[in-house]
Amino acid sequence: MDNSDLLNTLVDRTSLLEFHDEEIDPGDNLTFGPHFLIITKILCDKTLNNNAIKSTMLKAWGLPQKTQINTVGPDTLAFLVESEEDRRLILRLTPWSFRGNLLVIKPWLPEKALEEVDLSRFQIWAHVIGLPIILVNKRSAQAIGDMIGKFVHANLATESHRWRKAL
Repeated sequence: MDNSDLLNTLVDRTSLLEFHDEEIDPGDNLTFGPHFLIITKILCDKTLNNNAIKSTMLKAWGLPQKTQINTVGPDTLAFLVESEEDRRLILRLTPWSFRGNLLVIKPWLPEKALEEVDLSRFQIWAHVIGLPIILVNKRSAQAIGDMIGKFVHANLATESHRWRKAL
């Protein structure tokens, strides 16, 4: 049997499969209980030690050692954190790094396939120093941010930020 025959046979057999949402029993173990998923991927040219990543990030995030962490791909880990508050804090304080490499972090809803989580887009902080005082404002921040990617937010809470000569 050549490859095209094998492929046609496979297509014929799978075309008879059906799945309906109402067939899911809510009692099935489809949730992660009180846990919240975070998916992480390290942007690096070489494969890193997942155990070192796990240990370092648990300490950095202040998570308990019993936190479940699963390897889901090369340099890609899923963390099951115990509280929504922990997950929000980790996501709010992005970007994170590991040994100088960017750690892309996204929430992962359990009803989504891993391939549906876009790990190619992420937010970064840009600290621009040495600006003339007159340029330390939201308009400059937006122009600089848009040169890097897409501007999201500038932390210019008070007028005193202007005197720091940095965005």
